[in-house]
Order: sequence, then structure tokens, then C-alpha cells
Amino acid sequence: MIALSRWCSFILKVERRFRGDDALVMAAALSYTSLLSVVPLLAVGLALLAAFPAFEGARTQIQLLLVQNLAPEVGQQVRQVIAGFIGNAGNLTAVGVLGLVVTALLLLVNIEDALNRIFRVTKPRAPMSRLLIYWTMVTLGPLLLGASLSITDWLFGGTADESMPIVSSLLGVLSTLFHLAMLVALLTLLYTTVPHRVVPFRTALIGSLVAGFAVALLRFGFHLYVADLKAYQSIYGALAAVPILLFWMYLVWVAVLAGAELTASLMEARATPTPSPPSSSHRKGDGTPTS
Repeated sequence: MIALSRWCSFILKVERRFRGDDALVMAAALSYTSLLSVVPLLAVGLALLAAFPAFEGARTQIQLLLVQNLAPEVGQQVRQVIAGFIGNAGNLTAVGVLGLVVTALLLLVNIEDALNRIFRVTKPRAPMSRLLIYWTMVTLGPLLLGASLSITDWLFGGTADESMPIVSSLLGVLSTLFHLAMLVALLTLLYTTVPHRVVPFRTALIGSLVAGFAVALLRFGFHLYVADLKAYQSIYGALAAVPILLFWMYLVWVAVLAGAELTASLMEARATPTPSPPSSSHRKGDGTPTS
């Protein structure tokens, strides 16, 4: 009973911290920035993957995976638009490419500022250190994602057999769990490396697990919410995918920031020593030992 009371008190503390940091406002800002930066990030990342022939098949999988996670119900429409944007990005001049990179880095800057606020970072990184981290994320991120997707396709894609529905269903579940594990690993990396302070791996993993399962639940609820896409198309017309995509990004960022708040709260709880009860060998008030 005492443990349950402590957990309820801790959850309320995380909720108050979430509201106190204006996490909903930060999630709205990040969702808007993500809408502007997703195409530049994909263009830069997929251009890097193009230099590695082994990841040729992974490029299409990355587009499918990212778009489906960004907007589950309008993924095909958004994927076609993004593919067109990425194709046009190859015709940009040097100044255009520089603008593309700056737009992509804008999202990373906002993510770092939000996490530094949540983790109570008072002294930000030096500019060169920030650029090094951003460049590492932009370059190594697509390569690691492409490698993991290639491994997924090799483990779960090649052995699927339509004549064995049970095996196919099992492989589908394993593939889903593997993608969830990838999301948890990405969030753990985000919580441990982006804030300018030491974040314990185990604590970040707990927050990442909660955020990852929250995204999975939101995905299911979002599917029910926009099951009738024609209702949105009748209002927004050809632009129906934009508000749906923006709303889904907002929900995902709310879950990600909630996981960061949980991680930061766990760090504070473990850093604060538990007060010990007064010893019976001391008098109440003056501290004089009893006789």
C-alpha cells in the first residue's frame, strides 16, 4: 500500500513537472518544425545511403517506415509527395543545398533546447561541440537505420510463406517488436546524448520504454480517430494529409517529451537522499541523548 502511494505521488510529480515545463507548447513547436524539416532530413540521409549500394533496398524501407510512423493513415499520400520533394532536391544549387542542411539542423537545435530545459541544463554546449553532435546524428543515423532495416528484412522478410499463415503472423509480430525495439533504442540514444549532462543508461531506458509503448498506443488510437479519411478530405480537400500529419507529429512529440520528463524525474528521485527517521536515542527538540 505504501509502495502504491509512492508511485501515485511520483506520477503526479511527473505530471506537474510536465505542465510546469510547458511540454505541450514545446511539442507543438517541435511538430511544426518537424513538418518543415522532415523532407530535408530525409533528403540528406537518403543521399548518404545512396553512396552505399548495399543499402539500396533499405532506402525504400526507410521511406516506408518513417512515413508510416509519421502519419499511419495517410502514409502513401505523404510518401509520394516526399519522394517528389527528394527527387527535386537533387537539382538544387550549392546555396539551395546549404539551405536544406540549415533547415534540417533547425529541428535538431530545437530538440536539444527542449531536452536541455527538461533536464535542467544551465550551461549549453559549445557551438563546435553542437555541430559535431548534429553532424554525427545526420550522417550515422541513416546508416544505422539502413543497417537495422536490412537485418530486419533478412531475418523476417525472406522466410515469410503465404501457405503458412501462422508462421507469417509470427514473423509479422517479431518484425513489429523489432521495430519497437529500434524506436526504444533511438529514444534511449536521444535521452543520453542530446542533453548536456550525464544521463544514466538504465534511467533513460525506462523513459524510452514508456515513451515507445505510448507511441504504440497512440498509433492504435490514431487509427480509430482518423478511420474515416473521407471526412477530412471533404473539409480540407487535397490538403487533408497536412493537418493529419501535423496532429500525429504533435502526439508523438508529446510522448517523447513525457518520456524525457519521466527520465529526468527518476534522476532527481535517485539523487535526492531519503530522509531517515529520527533515532530513538535522541531527545525531541534539543538532540540531547536520553539517559
